[in-house]
Amino acid sequence: MKTEIPNSKTPATPRARLTLLALALAATTSAAALAQTSVPTPQSVAPNYRPPQTASGAASLRYVEPHAGTWDFYFTIGGMFTGNANINARDVRVDRDTFLDGKIKMRYDDAFSFGFGFGYNITEQLSVHGQFNFASPDYDATFYPDNPVNDGSGNPILAYRVRGEADIFTSDIAVRYDFLTGKFRPYVQGSLGFMHIDTGIPNGESYWVWDGGWGGGWGGSWGGGWGWGGWYRATPTINRTYLTLGATAGLSYYFNDRIFGGLSYTTIFANTPGKWTLNQRIGVSIGWNF
Repeated sequence: MKTEIPNSKTPATPRARLTLLALALAATTSAAALAQTSVPTPQSVAPNYRPPQTASGAASLRYVEPHAGTWDFYFTIGGMFTGNANINARDVRVDRDTFLDGKIKMRYDDAFSFGFGFGYNITEQLSVHGQFNFASPDYDATFYPDNPVNDGSGNPILAYRVRGEADIFTSDIAVRYDFLTGKFRPYVQGSLGFMHIDTGIPNGESYWVWDGGWGGGWGGSWGGGWGWGGWYRATPTINRTYLTLGATAGLSYYFNDRIFGGLSYTTIFANTPGKWTLNQRIGVSIGWNF
């Protein structure tokens, strides 16, 4: 007769098997969910979060504030180098009672210039700008009359020398492309606009003008008194407006997310009579992005 040793592991019942299977399935599901859950990042919590810039390496040169859809406004100072130009003029006043037609050859000196501009950033690198610039260069000009008159000795006066100061105003619309999107932004731009020059050379008869304003000072025992303004004589001057084409190479640097400075070199071709006149301008600018 064989005697069997009792087994300490009693067979599991069907209900116990179902319980164990449910516990195993729940453990597996929890482990998979935990494996698929990523650690929260600043970007996932705040999509507009930008990590702070470091002061070393390439990170210090990276400009992370977006440009698309923003505006720029800036002031510019520098120098203007205006090329010589010819002007066809009528009724040039050479003395009190003499008016002649002829040609004026203008030779401009270099001059200080100042201006301002604004731009809209279409993308991070492409923008459009409106720009205005002013300068008042001295000039040394020669007037050659078509029909010379005689001097007091009966000799024909073939030329008149004229010295003075001109006012030059330029305005243009430009399209600019930045090669980089960092703090350093080298760029090129092309422009189309006009140049207005007032030579200050008398042109035609003077005429009376009423200033139409109030004048004077306090009345009573202090003297003076209020009254209308008076008449004064004005003399028209020779002024011209020319179409211009321009090209600029420059560099902008952002000191922070909003304030920037820049250097630029611009060539402007003005459609003066007989030829395109070359004008050059060097500028230093300071501006604000908003």
